[in-house]
Amino acid sequence: MKDIQQIAPSPDLDERVDEMEGKDEIKPFDFGSRYTNNIPGILKGLNISLAVTSYQSQALFLIRSDGETIDTNIKRFRRPMGLVVNDEQITLGTHTEIVKFGRNDSVIQGLEDSKKVDGCFTPTASHTTGMINIHDIAYGNDGLWIVNSAFSCLATIEPDYSFVPRWTPPFITELKPEDRCHLNGMGMKNGRPKYVTTFDQEDQAKAWLGDRKLNGTLIDVETNEILLENLSMPHSPRWYQGYVYFCNSGYGLVNRFDPEVKELKQIAKVQGFTRGMDFWGPLMFVGLSKTRKSKMKNKPPIADEYDETYCGIWIINLDDNSIIGEICFEGDVTQIYDIAVLPDVTYPELIEPLDKKVKNIFSFPSFSPGD
Repeated sequence: MKDIQQIAPSPDLDERVDEMEGKDEIKPFDFGSRYTNNIPGILKGLNISLAVTSYQSQALFLIRSDGETIDTNIKRFRRPMGLVVNDEQITLGTHTEIVKFGRNDSVIQGLEDSKKVDGCFTPTASHTTGMINIHDIAYGNDGLWIVNSAFSCLATIEPDYSFVPRWTPPFITELKPEDRCHLNGMGMKNGRPKYVTTFDQEDQAKAWLGDRKLNGTLIDVETNEILLENLSMPHSPRWYQGYVYFCNSGYGLVNRFDPEVKELKQIAKVQGFTRGMDFWGPLMFVGLSKTRKSKMKNKPPIADEYDETYCGIWIINLDDNSIIGEICFEGDVTQIYDIAVLPDVTYPELIEPLDKKVKNIFSFPSFSPGD
């Protein structure tokens, strides 16, 4: 018999999500962008494009280039958050679902931009999770791992369950949908979750929203060791080339931690709330968000440091830690959550699950009748 638990929803958590991270209703928004002149050439020259989520705008942005200009292709989803790209697939965590898209270039010839589009992703599967306040997601040896912020745990996905709890921070004592420490970021190493970030070390419902100093952490999942603390709203830990990179978001910082010698180094300071990170060779793509109004009495330090903050994508060259390019979003888009590099495609298209084209899109292995 399946071990299925039915848990009443948390009105407080739903209210907090609506208040801080956007309403569920998908509404039109004004959008514009500006970018440094080298961005189109960088993306085209590397034969890549970018996928970016904005829960506040209820949108997935595909940043694509023809070598001369940047085009932002906008797809609408309810509260898109964590994003991962692997094996020519895009997997997206949304309000109550995880949606998977596979590359299917046979569809290109029927698209309006067929002469420009060099890769198309179409929906292949979805999984219902319920409103678990999903954050980072990543594939590992055990399939898809997710950060379940509502239940303060890491989990995997199996078809018979909303989620399968696999790990909680050492200071969490109960599995309840109370977002106790705001567990949000997850970095993989050797096919397993290795590093996570939390906003604090509390074990009470929504404790991190209280009137006190936030005590953000970087934790080793395998050993339960708290590697770093006293961080300000950290996000996006990533294991890359022997280091742990992460966003010390409240300070507008990108940091690098060497777990061998326990050394912390500042890579960059930018004029925005850092969140979302991916790599391509020596390049790091980092998301920036504007500081936002909040009922939290402990504002991120960057909110007091700058009169204006930015939303967009900054590119850092890790060879010398220099900022070499920027894409700045304007208009109603103020928040970014995650970034993923799309390899081997510079001008992608993605077909949304409710698009009428889906009824005539099929994907199946070769088959010979009679065999």
